[in-house]
Amino acid sequence: MEHITTATQFEKTDAVEALANGIAHDVNNLLTAIKGHASLMLNNVNPTDPLYGHIIEILSSVDKGSDLANQLLGFAMADEIYLTRMDANRLVRSVVETLNLKGHRIILDVSLDAKPLIIKGDPEKIKQVVAAIVDNALQAMPDGGKLSVRTEAAAILNGTADAFELESGFFCKITISDTGIGMNRDTLGKIFKAFYSHDHNQFPEKKGLGLTFAKKIVKHHNGVIDVWSSLNVGSSFSIILPLAEHKYLDEMPSAQDELMLGHESVLLVDDEQRILNVGRTICKALGYTVFTAASGKEALKIYAEKKNDINVVVLDMIMPGMDGLAVFIALKKLNPDIKVLLSTGYAIDENAQAMLRQGCKGYILKPYSVVDFSHKLREILG
Repeated sequence: MEHITTATQFEKTDAVEALANGIAHDVNNLLTAIKGHASLMLNNVNPTDPLYGHIIEILSSVDKGSDLANQLLGFAMADEIYLTRMDANRLVRSVVETLNLKGHRIILDVSLDAKPLIIKGDPEKIKQVVAAIVDNALQAMPDGGKLSVRTEAAAILNGTADAFELESGFFCKITISDTGIGMNRDTLGKIFKAFYSHDHNQFPEKKGLGLTFAKKIVKHHNGVIDVWSSLNVGSSFSIILPLAEHKYLDEMPSAQDELMLGHESVLLVDDEQRILNVGRTICKALGYTVFTAASGKEALKIYAEKKNDINVVVLDMIMPGMDGLAVFIALKKLNPDIKVLLSTGYAIDENAQAMLRQGCKGYILKPYSVVDFSHKLREILG
């Protein structure tokens, strides 16, 4: 039996990563040229032309190829991390709030720890890890189900730490669970292998590097991914990362902590007067002109009178009389191009998804900070 030394293993790993990096760059350059020519062709072909559909398919295939090339590039650069302090709650929130649930009959349930979970790592890399696992969960629920996202602090000590091959200490746990098809033990042993899909017929597009990349990133952050699954019950992935030492809590805030100001007009709609009061104060502090409505009917009256002066509506979902969906539909009749930001608790139910399908520009989860709110408004308003 051949034995490979550790040095040789590192050399082989470096060679594979260098090859993946080179291939990814070359493929992306090639795809850029193809997409450029195909786009020029599309601009000169009438939609009724038989060639139009073929060009659209070429562009779609180019995008899929680019996604794969970018996965290869990410895999090659997974150990190139740029450390900064960050709140895992805010990071998870940013991923969840940009989820595209259209076409998925998914109930989203989010529970974030009440206290900041400060970790030290590369924000973009950790976001990619969370996004990859969430994407995997959605793919596991082709007929719909419940996606749960939870953050918490956990002490992992002694024997438990040894089992995870971690140093005893305090950790941040980001747990993503689904009620999907689940996996057996054999499949669980293979999910982190590159280009593995446990059902190529059901998920032909999933033969990629998402989970492989995720595991590698978490390992470089001195963490682990713990997985539980049961057939026809669902799966749960826990991203376990060391909590930063207390000294990091006193560091200067990062760019993600900066307020983003505006000058437009906002209509706040919520049946809770205390939320309207604090929302009004926040919006004024950020530079916005503010209108408030304590009910759906009042919101429609104000918008009908001042729609030319209102740039975005921040709309609560659960209200007596007219709920958020009913108000949204009525607002769309007044202005089909209206910009609405859904403000909701930690569940994106069928009504919320209906709003998103019909043109709601996004949602923000309660409770939210001034910084989070300021960023979300600028995202909606451009």
